[in-house]
Amino acid sequence: EKLAQIINNYLSEMTTIALECGGTIDKFIGDAIMVFFGDPESLGEEQDALNCIEMALRMKARVNELREYWIRSGVTGGLDIRVGIATGFCTVGNFGSSQRMDYTALGGPVNLSARLEGKAPKNEILISDDTLNLVKGKVDADYFDEITPKGFARPVRIHLVKDFSSKQHKENRRTYSHRGK
Repeated sequence: EKLAQIINNYLSEMTTIALECGGTIDKFIGDAIMVFFGDPESLGEEQDALNCIEMALRMKARVNELREYWIRSGVTGGLDIRVGIATGFCTVGNFGSSQRMDYTALGGPVNLSARLEGKAPKNEILISDDTLNLVKGKVDADYFDEITPKGFARPVRIHLVKDFSSKQHKENRRTYSHRGK
Protein backbone atom coordinates (compact mmCIF):
# COMPACT_ATOMS: atom_id res chain seq x y z
CA GLU A 1 0.00 0.00 0.00
CA LYS A 2 2.83 2.38 0.90
CA LEU A 3 4.73 1.48 -2.26
CA ALA A 4 1.63 2.11 -4.40
CA GLN A 5 1.23 5.53 -2.76
CA ILE A 6 4.87 6.47 -3.44
CA ILE A 7 4.81 5.21 -7.05
CA ASN A 8 1.53 7.02 -7.78
CA ASN A 9 2.91 10.21 -6.19
CA TYR A 10 6.07 9.93 -8.30
CA LEU A 11 4.20 9.20 -11.55
CA SER A 12 1.77 12.08 -10.91
CA GLU A 13 4.61 14.54 -10.30
CA MET A 14 6.55 13.39 -13.38
CA THR A 15 3.41 13.47 -15.56
CA THR A 16 2.69 17.05 -14.53
CA ILE A 17 6.21 18.10 -15.50
CA ALA A 18 6.06 16.23 -18.83
CA LEU A 19 2.78 17.90 -19.78
CA GLU A 20 3.96 21.37 -18.69
CA CYS A 21 6.99 20.96 -20.97
CA GLY A 22 4.85 19.93 -23.96
CA GLY A 23 5.49 16.19 -23.89
CA THR A 24 3.04 13.49 -24.92
CA ILE A 25 2.69 10.72 -22.33
CA ASP A 26 2.97 7.46 -24.24
CA LYS A 27 2.76 4.93 -21.44
CA PHE A 28 3.72 3.94 -17.93
CA ILE A 29 6.02 0.93 -17.68
CA GLY A 30 6.21 0.05 -14.00
CA ASP A 31 7.81 3.12 -12.43
CA ALA A 32 9.01 4.41 -15.84
CA ILE A 33 7.28 6.86 -18.14
CA MET A 34 7.70 6.96 -21.90
CA VAL A 35 7.27 10.53 -23.16
CA PHE A 36 7.76 11.83 -26.67
CA PHE A 37 7.84 15.28 -28.23
CA GLY A 38 6.88 16.47 -31.69
CA ASP A 39 3.51 14.75 -32.02
CA PRO A 40 0.67 15.64 -32.18
CA GLU A 41 2.28 19.11 -32.40
CA SER A 42 5.91 20.03 -32.97
CA LEU A 43 7.72 23.26 -32.18
CA GLY A 44 10.53 22.13 -34.50
CA GLU A 45 13.26 19.58 -33.84
CA GLU A 46 15.51 21.93 -31.87
CA GLN A 47 12.78 23.31 -29.61
CA ASP A 48 11.29 19.85 -29.06
CA ALA A 49 14.75 18.62 -27.98
CA LEU A 50 15.25 21.62 -25.69
CA ASN A 51 11.81 21.09 -24.12
CA CYS A 52 12.59 17.42 -23.58
CA ILE A 53 15.88 18.23 -21.85
CA GLU A 54 14.14 20.89 -19.74
CA MET A 55 11.58 18.25 -18.74
CA ALA A 56 14.34 15.81 -17.74
CA LEU A 57 16.16 18.43 -15.67
CA ARG A 58 12.92 19.42 -13.90
CA MET A 59 12.13 15.76 -13.22
CA LYS A 60 15.59 15.22 -11.77
CA ALA A 61 15.22 18.28 -9.51
CA ARG A 62 11.72 17.27 -8.39
CA VAL A 63 12.82 13.72 -7.51
CA ASN A 64 15.54 15.23 -5.31
CA GLU A 65 12.92 17.39 -3.58
CA LEU A 66 10.54 14.45 -3.09
CA ARG A 67 13.23 12.14 -1.73
CA GLU A 68 12.82 13.57 1.83
CA TYR A 69 9.06 12.98 1.73
CA TRP A 70 9.54 9.41 0.53
CA ILE A 71 12.08 8.66 3.25
CA ARG A 72 9.67 10.07 5.89
CA SER A 73 7.02 7.79 4.36
CA GLY A 74 9.24 4.77 4.99
CA VAL A 75 10.83 4.26 1.57
CA THR A 76 14.50 4.20 2.47
CA GLY A 77 16.63 5.84 -0.18
CA GLY A 78 13.53 7.06 -2.02
CA LEU A 79 13.50 6.60 -5.78
CA ASP A 80 16.14 7.36 -8.36
CA ILE A 81 15.63 8.65 -11.87
CA ARG A 82 17.44 7.77 -15.09
CA VAL A 83 16.64 9.48 -18.40
CA GLY A 84 17.55 8.61 -21.98
CA ILE A 85 16.84 11.07 -24.80
CA ALA A 86 17.25 10.35 -28.51
CA THR A 87 16.18 12.37 -31.52
CA GLY A 88 14.90 11.18 -34.88
CA PHE A 89 11.87 10.29 -36.92
CA CYS A 90 9.41 7.73 -35.59
CA THR A 91 6.14 6.25 -36.69
CA VAL A 92 3.41 7.52 -34.38
CA GLY A 93 -0.15 6.24 -34.32
CA ASN A 94 -2.53 3.64 -32.98
CA PHE A 95 -0.99 0.18 -32.84
CA GLY A 96 -2.20 -3.04 -31.32
CA SER A 97 -4.80 -5.69 -31.90
CA SER A 98 -8.52 -5.74 -32.55
CA GLN A 99 -8.99 -6.12 -28.76
CA ARG A 100 -6.72 -3.28 -27.63
CA MET A 101 -5.00 -0.33 -29.32
CA ASP A 102 -2.44 2.14 -27.97
CA TYR A 103 -1.34 5.49 -29.35
CA THR A 104 2.43 5.10 -29.33
CA ALA A 105 5.71 5.83 -31.11
CA LEU A 106 7.82 3.18 -32.83
CA GLY A 107 11.28 3.40 -34.34
CA GLY A 108 15.01 3.58 -33.81
CA PRO A 109 14.97 6.70 -31.59
CA VAL A 110 12.49 5.01 -29.22
CA ASN A 111 14.75 1.98 -28.91
CA LEU A 112 17.86 4.15 -28.52
CA SER A 113 16.30 6.26 -25.76
CA ALA A 114 15.44 3.06 -23.86
CA ARG A 115 19.07 1.88 -24.18
CA LEU A 116 20.34 5.26 -22.97
CA GLU A 117 17.97 5.20 -20.00
CA GLY A 118 19.28 1.76 -19.06
CA LYS A 119 22.90 2.90 -19.33
CA ALA A 120 22.41 6.20 -17.44
CA PRO A 121 23.90 6.44 -13.95
CA LYS A 122 21.43 7.04 -11.10
CA ASN A 123 19.85 10.51 -11.25
CA GLU A 124 21.48 11.38 -14.59
CA ILE A 125 20.38 12.20 -18.13
CA LEU A 126 22.00 10.73 -21.25
CA ILE A 127 21.40 12.12 -24.74
CA SER A 128 22.35 10.83 -28.16
CA ASP A 129 24.82 12.60 -30.42
CA ASP A 130 21.94 13.63 -32.73
CA THR A 131 20.20 15.34 -29.83
CA LEU A 132 23.40 17.10 -28.74
CA ASN A 133 23.92 18.39 -32.29
CA LEU A 134 20.48 20.04 -32.17
CA VAL A 135 21.08 21.79 -28.84
CA LYS A 136 24.82 22.46 -29.04
CA GLY A 137 25.74 25.75 -27.41
CA LYS A 138 22.52 25.79 -25.39
CA VAL A 139 23.12 22.71 -23.23
CA ASP A 140 26.25 21.75 -21.30
CA ALA A 141 26.98 18.06 -21.75
CA ASP A 142 30.05 15.87 -21.37
CA TYR A 143 30.99 12.95 -23.61
CA PHE A 144 29.96 9.79 -21.74
CA ASP A 145 30.48 6.75 -23.96
CA GLU A 146 30.01 5.18 -27.37
CA ILE A 147 27.64 2.26 -27.74
CA THR A 148 26.37 0.09 -30.58
CA PRO A 149 22.83 -0.86 -29.56
CA LYS A 150 21.20 -3.98 -30.99
CA GLY A 151 19.75 -3.15 -34.39
CA PHE A 152 22.13 -0.23 -35.05
CA ALA A 153 24.78 -0.55 -37.76
CA ARG A 154 27.12 2.11 -36.38
CA PRO A 155 28.20 3.16 -32.88
CA VAL A 156 26.33 6.03 -31.24
CA ARG A 157 28.15 8.62 -29.14
CA ILE A 158 26.27 9.50 -25.97
CA HIS A 159 26.58 12.47 -23.65
CA LEU A 160 25.76 13.24 -20.01
CA VAL A 161 23.65 16.40 -19.60
CA LYS A 162 24.83 18.82 -16.94
CA ASP A 163 22.42 21.73 -17.47
CA PHE A 164 21.51 24.49 -19.86
CA SER A 165 24.33 26.90 -20.68
CA SER A 166 22.20 30.00 -20.15
CA LYS A 167 21.74 31.45 -16.69
CA GLN A 168 18.18 32.43 -17.69
CA HIS A 169 17.18 28.77 -18.22
CA LYS A 170 18.63 27.82 -14.84
CA GLU A 171 16.84 30.70 -13.09
CA ASN A 172 13.53 29.85 -14.77
CA ARG A 173 13.81 26.26 -13.50
CA ARG A 174 14.63 27.43 -9.97
CA THR A 175 11.55 29.70 -10.04
CA TYR A 176 9.43 26.86 -11.42
CA SER A 177 10.53 24.34 -8.80
CA HIS A 178 9.71 26.67 -5.91
CA ARG A 179 6.27 27.70 -7.24
CA GLY A 180 4.51 24.61 -5.99
CA LYS A 181 5.80 24.86 -2.42
